[in-house]
Amino acid sequence: MLHVGFILPPDTVNFAPFRNQPLTVLYLMSILEERLGNKIELSLIDLRGVDKKYINYYIPEMDVYAYTAMSPEFSTICKIRDVIRSIYPKSLHIVGGPHIIIFKEKTSEGFDSIAIGEGEEIISQIIKDILANNLKPVYENSDAIDLDKYPYPFRKYLPYPSVVDTGILDGENKHLLGTNALFSRGCPFNCYFCAKIILGTTRFRAPKLIEEEIEYLKREYKVEALAIKDDNSIPIDKKIAKPFLEAIGRTGVKWRGQSRANGISEDMVKLAKESGCADIGVGIESMSPKALKLVNKKIDLDQAKEYINILHKYEIGVRLNFLFGLPGESEDIVSRTLDFIDETKPKSVLLSLLCPMPGTKIANNPDEFGMRITNKNWDDYYTVFGRFDENEKPHLLFKYKKTTPWGESLSAEKILNNYNELQAILRDRNLIF
Repeated sequence: MLHVGFILPPDTVNFAPFRNQPLTVLYLMSILEERLGNKIELSLIDLRGVDKKYINYYIPEMDVYAYTAMSPEFSTICKIRDVIRSIYPKSLHIVGGPHIIIFKEKTSEGFDSIAIGEGEEIISQIIKDILANNLKPVYENSDAIDLDKYPYPFRKYLPYPSVVDTGILDGENKHLLGTNALFSRGCPFNCYFCAKIILGTTRFRAPKLIEEEIEYLKREYKVEALAIKDDNSIPIDKKIAKPFLEAIGRTGVKWRGQSRANGISEDMVKLAKESGCADIGVGIESMSPKALKLVNKKIDLDQAKEYINILHKYEIGVRLNFLFGLPGESEDIVSRTLDFIDETKPKSVLLSLLCPMPGTKIANNPDEFGMRITNKNWDDYYTVFGRFDENEKPHLLFKYKKTTPWGESLSAEKILNNYNELQAILRDRNLIF
């Protein structure tokens, strides 16, 4: 029997590290159990919330340790790997994820095998090869997988309190037991600040499978509410949106998600409400049309206001997402943003700072945006500050040149002051998401 442990690294940035379930890892574990369950024993080694000084006390011996690496976690993952090697030197270490795809050559050292591409087929092949003593250093798959071929992620690898919680929704729905779900992959848009490794047509699971997963969560965990993590939980294409929303609606759960600011018709908003939608996050990002154009955020602000009014009409709560520090941002960005907030009356606001995350066009071509990246310490790569702790100080990982291809830039000090100013106002108004 081969013992395989999937590592979840400590989450020192998230105020509530257990609020978001590790759906990618659960998904891979579910596939392995379905295909190789009689030959392997799976464990989820959950280090979220554990002080990094004590992680060695929480790691049991395994034959294989598997990691999924996002850039902000990569340095920590390497440290965990080294700790495990010092304790269990015969173990194997395999890693995949966005950071590995981007930095293939630079990340292979120290791991016995790396996975490049979507992991459903790769993970099965890696474990089969380990069982056959034929592990290869690199596994690669460039094909887009069919989501309907695979099981939904079993949550049984986590203890019950790590699966469900109240407060997923707020207001009259705050008491409902909730969890996270993800029903699609990919994003058709190409915003230059967004670290989407997989672009192109969004792939949605079949409505029948969406319904089956929700019914499983209701049956096994008494779930009444969902935070849907899809990039577009009200799909723009009506042919997809209608069966998608109807499938959710048949289950009777309440839910929140996010959607595009433009392109959603009123009849689909009405259907979203009927399907149980309580809140929608809307990515406005900037009140500067110049900044929106420079980062390829193809939305019209007047149309966004109309969409928000439609959401209000159907009593769906609105969360606005803004991103400060974009190229082309105006001097008066704080007052412009406050004017928009006053006019659209959102339920909450999520204010982030631009981070040149690996894989984004901004990070790949900083000169094109008049930018110089000043910090490549992956531990510092996060975007939200002062959300729960007003004393938390924001930081930038880049500086704009004084003169850029698009004109005069704001200084780093001005960007940080703007962020602090608006975040303080949002806190006073009790609008911080």
